[in-house]
Order: sequence, then structure tokens, then C-alpha cells
Amino acid sequence: MKKYEELNHYEALEIPPGASPFEVSQAYKDALSIYNEDSLITYSFFDDDERDLILKKIEKAFLTLIDPIKRTTYDRKLVRSGEADESILTKKERKKPISLFQTKYPRNKGIYLKKIRKKIAAKDMKKLSNEIFSSDVISGTDLKNLRESVGIDLQEVFEVTRVNIPTLKSIEENEFDKLPPTIYLKNFLKSYSDIFQLDSTTIIDGYIKSMTIYS
Repeated sequence: MKKYEELNHYEALEIPPGASPFEVSQAYKDALSIYNEDSLITYSFFDDDERDLILKKIEKAFLTLIDPIKRTTYDRKLVRSGEADESILTKKERKKPISLFQTKYPRNKGIYLKKIRKKIAAKDMKKLSNEIFSSDVISGTDLKNLRESVGIDLQEVFEVTRVNIPTLKSIEENEFDKLPPTIYLKNFLKSYSDIFQLDSTTIIDGYIKSMTIYS
């Protein structure tokens, strides 16, 4: 798992190295719609400093990749550092990465949230969470066990958080190498905690600790 600061420009915009100038511009517009302060998609995920960091990274990536000369220089730098294959210099198309967020915000989020709240109300969440989170180390398996014990499926979590299902699965399956940068992960875990009305600090600290132990 990379730190956000370590993402290269293509990763920041979530595009393949072979992306066309049009695709670069489109990815930039999409990123602005996702991370600007008025975004309905990510308004609950990031504080002002985090959002500012992301937007600055996106801006720098766009200005570099949209300029042919700057992009060629940057691509050669990635090849020299071993971050990219030489095929990047020929702009060979590659499969586009999976976006962390579903950009289309659902009108039925309230319906799914209401269903989840109803399922939670039918359970003794304090007893259940105490049984599952019996130590200060919290794994993805623990989160999955809690979700399944309450009877909530990943689709419902996705509909409320808009975090894509592959990312949610990676969190629950402890696939640390597939997890997004920490700036995203912590906020995804916070959103996950909020759904189950759990203390987010406890969940985040416990999960990060499990990553340190088991990765």
C-alpha cells in the first residue's frame, strides 16, 4: 500500500499510462467533481487539509500529463526509477484502474441507510461488537464477521459509502497489497465504522495495527 504522496501522476488520476490527452482531461474533470469541497460523493470522507492535499496532487498530475513535453520527461523518469515499463514511452494502452468511488451519487442512499439501521436495531450491537473486537488488533475478518452477523451485504455498504466493492472486499479480506493509500483507507474505515455506529478511532487504530503485524 503506497502513501498518497508516493502515487505517480497516472495513479493519482486513476488512468493507465497509455491514456490519451482526452482521457487525461476527462479524468481530471472527474477527479475535481469527486474531491471538490461541494462534492456529495466524498463530503463525509475528507477534512479540508486532506482534500487540499488530494486536489493539489491531482492538479500537478494534470498539468504534467496534458503537456506533451512534460509528460515525455515524466514518463522517462518513471522508467529510469523502475516504476514503469518502457512500453509507457510508446503509450501502449493498458487496462484502466478501478476507480475507488462510484461517481454517480445514488438518490436512494437514504433507503439503504434506513434498511441498515433497521437491521442494526434488531441486534445487540454492544454485545456483538465486544465479542468480535475482543482485542485491540482488528482485522478485516473481524469487520466481515460483524457485517455478516448483522445481515448486511457489501452491496448495501457500497450504496451508502460509494466505495467500490473490490476495495471493500480487499479491506475485509486483509489484502493489504491491494488497499488504497492511507489517506483513503482511514476515511473508508471511518465510514464503515459510522454505518455500524462504532467508534471510528478504535476501528482505524485496530486495523492499522493488524496491517503492521500481518503484512
